Amino acid sequence: MKKLKIYALLLVPLLAFSELNIEKVNGVLSSIKSHNKSLTYYTTDKNFLNKLKVAKSNSLNRADILLFPKNKKVRKPIIVNSYNALKNNKKSIGAIYVKKGRTQIMFVDERLKARGLKLAPKYNRYIIKESYLCPLCLLTK
Repeated sequence: MKKLKIYALLLVPLLAFSELNIEKVNGVLSSIKSHNKSLTYYTTDKNFLNKLKVAKSNSLNRADILLFPKNKKVRKPIIVNSYNALKNNKKSIGAIYVKKGRTQIMFVDERLKARGLKLAPKYNRYIIKESYLCPLCLLTK
């Protein structure tokens, strides 16, 4: 019984802090523009979509950007939920995920420019170069 209580005490803080910082995510997503036009977002995770305060779309076809899609064979820009997915999926423009209890947000500069998208200058700290996704590329320069 004591072991169960100790495990519960250790596990509860991990679960409590493992969610995305929604305010930070809302700020970044609302700052993404395409030719000074606000974009709409779609995800199959309705619980997450309800927490967002950005323009939402009820249809995959009408959305401008897809959040965490299950099917990776789409033509629209996507935001994935892990660093590895960002590295491996060239259609993804960015990633939003939790690592060690902290919300991680990153967008790839070249991919944003190729899609005609940009972030507000306030959020430039979340933009990385494509070469940072491949550590071996950094060694050859």
